[in-house]
Amino acid sequence: MSVIEDYFKKVQDQLSFDDFLKRVEEKREVMAGLCDDDTLCSMVLQELGVDSIKKISEITVDSGKVSIKAKVLSVSEVREFSRDKGNAGHVSNLIVGDETGSIRTVLWDDAADLVKTKEIQKDSNLNIFGSVRNGQNGLEIHVGRGGRIDLLDQDISAHVNKCQVADIGEGTASVNLTAKIIDAGNLRFFKRRDGSEGKVRTVTLGDQTGKINLTLWDESAETMLVEDEVIEITNAYSKKNNYTNNIELQLSRDSLINKTEAPIDYNEKITPINDIELDNTYSIQGFVSGIGEIREFTRRDGKTGQVANIHVSDDTGRVKATLWGDQANIIDEVDIGSEVTITGAMAKTGLNEEIELNLDWNSKIKILRK
Repeated sequence: MSVIEDYFKKVQDQLSFDDFLKRVEEKREVMAGLCDDDTLCSMVLQELGVDSIKKISEITVDSGKVSIKAKVLSVSEVREFSRDKGNAGHVSNLIVGDETGSIRTVLWDDAADLVKTKEIQKDSNLNIFGSVRNGQNGLEIHVGRGGRIDLLDQDISAHVNKCQVADIGEGTASVNLTAKIIDAGNLRFFKRRDGSEGKVRTVTLGDQTGKINLTLWDESAETMLVEDEVIEITNAYSKKNNYTNNIELQLSRDSLINKTEAPIDYNEKITPINDIELDNTYSIQGFVSGIGEIREFTRRDGKTGQVANIHVSDDTGRVKATLWGDQANIIDEVDIGSEVTITGAMAKTGLNEEIELNLDWNSKIKILRK
């Protein structure tokens, strides 16, 4: 049985085979021979309203060409690129959702131009016909040659799978998180291999289940974020930091950050000093029981750095904390007996094979009482 005959079986109670074949051939002429029979038949079925519409949760890697009705949850800017033949192409990424889930949708050329002209925006309701592919972070629908995208008057109900910090594991895709900004971080500059300057910023987020770092690069690093604000992150992904071994969030091209008034509670988890183990990140609270001096040294890049040590004690034990860079300046502000909290410090082996805490640019030390 041919592809066309197979599709005709789904509509044989509505029209004759000759009429169905005529519609297919009309589509073939309109598409100038760019589409195969499978695509052409799917387009005819879509016009007839026959079961070509899928729910997002029903889509698999083997779905091939699909039609969905969905709401736009996020929109990326249109990017221009050069093809091998030298002509320019356009591409834009959407995250769309229905009541069963969400999926990344990639719009090419004419479809992407609908974003440029603002015909497609956040909260637009769409009828999308495209091809399913495996992307870097899961399944995607691509709308290009042979695809189609139409605006709908009806309002599509979209379900966004939201998670909490404790739900995020290594390699989690499509992370949608509402969290409080615990530390807005500082903008840092670095040199890329090609000599250009890059920007990076690490923001610490928390909810009632824990905390996690969000790494922002280049333009995203300049996003205005303030400590104690609550933000919604849409379509981020997670990866493991090879230095700290902690899971952190990264933004993709179509990720979004929005401020919200949602109530989020966060309480820092304080670890007793006696429970500290190697190669993990900890927050502690205690009293300064030893103060060293600030020492300067020359870094590999020839610049001058500084480092200092303090000891902190609580009811369970005592630990040395090494303060690098600007962190070392707190030495001039504390005395023996000052109460402090240290957050985000990495437990490493010191010179005497004892565990000590390393405070880097992502750690914080705060004086609670002098």
